[in-house]
Amino acid sequence: MSVWVWVLIGVASLFALSLLVGLAIAAILGSISREVSELTDHERWTSAPLMRTDESSEEVPVEQEVSSEHVAGGGSGR
Repeated sequence: MSVWVWVLIGVASLFALSLLVGLAIAAILGSISREVSELTDHERWTSAPLMRTDESSEEVPVEQEVSSEHVAGGGSGR
């Protein structure tokens, strides 16, 4: 084999090795970022104030009004 074939093999193996090392580092950093993301999401939920959203607060009085009118209407008919 000529010298140029060995040079091409060396360059190709250098690129392949650097690609594998890069993918390994990316996998490690990806798992670390997922764990940090889960921790910050959990922290955000635990520090949130306990209160209802606007949608749920509107639905509750409507249900209470319907049930109180039903009870009041049933007793006043007699």
